[in-house]
Amino acid sequence: MNTIRPRRAFVVLSAFVLLAGLVATGATQASASSHLGPFGFITKGLGRISAPSYGEPSLTIARDGKHEAICSLGSGSNGKGTVQIWYSKNDGKSWTHTYNTSPAGGGDCNIKFLPNGTLLTADLEVTDSYIQKSTDWGAHWKALGPAGTEQDRQWFASSPSGKTVYLQYHDFVFEGEFYTPSTDGGNTWSTSPADQHLEDSPDQVTAPAIIGNGGHASIVDQGVNTFSGPLLVDRNGRDLYAVYSISDAESNVNPLIGVPPYGPVRQLVVAHSPDGGVTWSSHVADQAVPNPDGSQESTEGTLFPWGFLDSTGTVYIVFDSTRGASGDHFHQYYVYSKDKGQTWSQPVRVDGLQLSQGAAVYATGDAVRPGVIDIAWYQSNNGTPSQDKSIWTPYFAQVTKANTTHPKIRRQAVTSIPNHHGGICLFGLLCGVAPGSSDRSLLDFFQLWVNPRTKMAEIAYADNYRLADNHNFGEVVFAKQTKTP
Repeated sequence: MNTIRPRRAFVVLSAFVLLAGLVATGATQASASSHLGPFGFITKGLGRISAPSYGEPSLTIARDGKHEAICSLGSGSNGKGTVQIWYSKNDGKSWTHTYNTSPAGGGDCNIKFLPNGTLLTADLEVTDSYIQKSTDWGAHWKALGPAGTEQDRQWFASSPSGKTVYLQYHDFVFEGEFYTPSTDGGNTWSTSPADQHLEDSPDQVTAPAIIGNGGHASIVDQGVNTFSGPLLVDRNGRDLYAVYSISDAESNVNPLIGVPPYGPVRQLVVAHSPDGGVTWSSHVADQAVPNPDGSQESTEGTLFPWGFLDSTGTVYIVFDSTRGASGDHFHQYYVYSKDKGQTWSQPVRVDGLQLSQGAAVYATGDAVRPGVIDIAWYQSNNGTPSQDKSIWTPYFAQVTKANTTHPKIRRQAVTSIPNHHGGICLFGLLCGVAPGSSDRSLLDFFQLWVNPRTKMAEIAYADNYRLADNHNFGEVVFAKQTKTP
């Protein structure tokens, strides 16, 4: 399967109608405890809601480890907001629903607690992102206004003090990775082009547009197809890392393997700045390899590659790949760098499936401590993203000695309750146009964070398996790790 995600040049959610409110019915996922392996998890459904408002849940945890917040997109219909929000003040035991609305929001959201407890949301308006803040853990919201210029998928990051807050995004006019900063703790933002900072490095313009080009990420390869991951900020506040994946010049123009000019993803790129974003150098963290049948090269990093740092500054990227497999048997991998992104390890496969069995899609993760990382994904044991018979369940793995050549992997299902039945489209807005599954009801990502107090994983994921009426209804599920080996 080839992965394609064109830029969002228009708002696509207006056709969806949000329910008048959340419905706490017996159909939602009640709190459940599972011990399906070495780890324990409690899962809690946050309430039935209409599509696509349960998709792409973004999770954040406050520094005290007791306050959590989750956002997902909303249509704005019936006055119920363009961003749906759930917040908890008791470590996830109970949740309250609220929402906020931007003037022209499309609903794609990101949410983040700053070190002082301020909570920020960014609502993608396509022309910019609309920023709002809460100073009471999510109960009430104050509009701060737009940030950035025309953009696709947006992510928050902040300096260790929280004084500087970054909005990372992909500019779909210049086709580059950008960030815009707020230097007063997220209170004021700019839409001036002068305050938008390009993260691409000069060598990308001249690098050859071929796979295996010596570690450079060519703008020619990138074309118009980029998948933006998060911006990472080191504890020193100076080293910044932008994570994204790109296609290549060949696949962008070949209708047999893509939908020109959108080719499948071929390279994972990490741009590093040693000086707080003034200068950047780009390096390829992973790139495509020939598939076993020789038909084409592997797909690397769909939909969004995910990155994080441990406390020593080691950089980790988790991603999906079809390397070594035929068709769209995606699997979970990670790579790491100990020298600030200049060189990278060989990919390490995390899921326990056979290469030509099932599939593992999406990728999210976080560091527990140096050399110990947590990773989550959606897994089907009986199918692939393009097959309607596939049954999907959230999976979790913890990797120890992750920064060595001899990692130890423990993995298990988060729950015994599947979260989706059918295909999972990995083509973004081309779902239904590109060949393969057209089911995009889960949208394009979910999120895991490690709680800073308990050092255990917490996950927000989308579930429409039991609530499905042609996937018109579903819910966000919160999963909390309760046991570790």
